[in-house]
Amino acid sequence: MAEEKQKKGSPNTRLCCFYKIMWPTNLIHLRIPPAFKKHLLNQETDRATLRSPCGNWDVRLLHEKGNMYFVEGWQEFVRHHSLGNAEFLLFNYNGKMSFDVVIFGINGCRRNYESAVKSGQESASSFTSSFPFFRHSIKDYNHGSKSTLLIPKAFSRTHLRPSRQIMILRNSEGISWRASVVVTSSKHLSITGGWKAFSDDNSIKKGDVCIFELVEQNTMQVHIFR
Repeated sequence: MAEEKQKKGSPNTRLCCFYKIMWPTNLIHLRIPPAFKKHLLNQETDRATLRSPCGNWDVRLLHEKGNMYFVEGWQEFVRHHSLGNAEFLLFNYNGKMSFDVVIFGINGCRRNYESAVKSGQESASSFTSSFPFFRHSIKDYNHGSKSTLLIPKAFSRTHLRPSRQIMILRNSEGISWRASVVVTSSKHLSITGGWKAFSDDNSIKKGDVCIFELVEQNTMQVHIFR
């Protein structure tokens, strides 16, 4: 009897889901269907987590005129998954403001992001260049307001000056960011100032593999593999 009362008193979150079709306004922010809000009444938070095979995204919730929207962080999710008009998204609710997102293309088939992730990692492993380069798998400490990225000692000793310097980081579109390289207490060279802006603007996430290719004395071409 106790178990039955518990089931009646709380929704079975495993059966809760909603879907959205992507239209232009949904690429900017996404409204949670009003009828779904009953599953979220006891959640006193302004954050939600969206999960896909590519990773987890922290998204801010906006409460406005009785509606709930995914806002800050949502556009990053859209960009990372290359979402476009008329695509279909299924949001499976796990409880505690966590959603598993399943994405279907305009052909009606589920997107296989797991294969895409594997393909990206394989591409990073097979990367070659006539310029010196190093690989780095993005970790938690490469994010945040104090994020840094250590340059391998073997690489810096051979190809960089052992002192503070300016480094230009350039993405695949040819856009450049100015970053600072400093010497740490352990005598490593570390990319600091400018790295956070580059990381944020290019939607770099934990688990991505970045290849830093030194194409000029103080310019690195950064290849990002998802």
